[in-house]
Amino acid sequence: MKIAIAGIVHETNTYCRDETPAADFYQRRGEKLLQLKGTETSVGGALDACEQRGAEVVPLLVAGAQPSGTIAADAYQGFKQEILEGLAASMPLDGVFLDLHGAGVAAGIDDLEGDLTTAVRELVGADVPLVATFDLHGNVTQGMADALDGVFACHHYPHIDLHLRAAECIDLIYRMHDAGLKPVIHVEPVPMLLPTTTTFEGIGEEMLLAVLGAESEAGVIDISWFHGFPYTDVPHIGSYLAVTTEGDRAQAERVARGLAASLWDLREKFRPRSLSAEEAVAEARAIAEKPVVINETSDNCGGGSPGDGTHLLRAMLDAKLDSACFGFVVDGEVAEEAHRAGVGASIDISLGGKYDDLHGDPIVTTAYVKALHDGRLKMRAMM
Repeated sequence: MKIAIAGIVHETNTYCRDETPAADFYQRRGEKLLQLKGTETSVGGALDACEQRGAEVVPLLVAGAQPSGTIAADAYQGFKQEILEGLAASMPLDGVFLDLHGAGVAAGIDDLEGDLTTAVRELVGADVPLVATFDLHGNVTQGMADALDGVFACHHYPHIDLHLRAAECIDLIYRMHDAGLKPVIHVEPVPMLLPTTTTFEGIGEEMLLAVLGAESEAGVIDISWFHGFPYTDVPHIGSYLAVTTEGDRAQAERVARGLAASLWDLREKFRPRSLSAEEAVAEARAIAEKPVVINETSDNCGGGSPGDGTHLLRAMLDAKLDSACFGFVVDGEVAEEAHRAGVGASIDISLGGKYDDLHGDPIVTTAYVKALHDGRLKMRAMM
């Protein structure tokens, strides 16, 4: 069995000021792609499953970047063309595995995943199994699903199961060859913009259990609940139930619509309680007999925001809190000043609030340089 691996992975926040160029993407090709074997990533899971089955792997290109602004047109077209040329040069193929996100947007293309999967399908033909993994924070379309034989979003947030979902992708490729399956996929949209919702407790866990329960129905290959990505201004924004069956489209539509109705009925339970910075600090002080965490989600770098907001830090400073710490503000200029000054120095800084006029004014103060770091790290938990 000869299986190609490729992908473009990006959570696109179209409200960001700047486009994302090709240089911002971490690009793995060939042997460098194979280095992901044994990791709890989508590509790692696919590689491990291929190795276990003795499949020949054709490692093409997987390009991924941190959440950020709309992908520059030339960047996307360059990656897309490289993947298509690699596939063409590798044919005939017994299967194609794509590592995708679901919330990709390139300049002029609202549905990156739909555009890419359609192009791959046109190239490899109707009979080559084409499967993909996704982040559950994706905005997906039926057009994208029609190009694929399997849609496998991670079930969990935090995302601890991408490698497991990738292994299911490879299993489906083998099932299609061995049993002659021709899967069908139905995507049912739900007009909801979900807040970040964990699947390990509360309403997120409740909904996921319903999804997994429905997945046990005979003939259902997979059910992927896409929470959606609300920080993207595209026509198909929302939440989705994507159901893959062994060929019964009516079954896929029935199961997806039933779960979509359940999600809609639960919509008020997903509504978050949000506080201003000042309200959060006041409430934290009121329950100060135990440690309190204030989670400032509106300036989340993991969703494409700049991370240089100052509203909460200013509220904490104004409240003159004791025994409090704050992390973090993204400010390259101040980081460079700290590195030049060195550990133990005190420096005058203008911190944060530099990306745009939405994230507060810079905090002008004196800072003590406690420690320095080169920024290199190894993920020890999610992925």
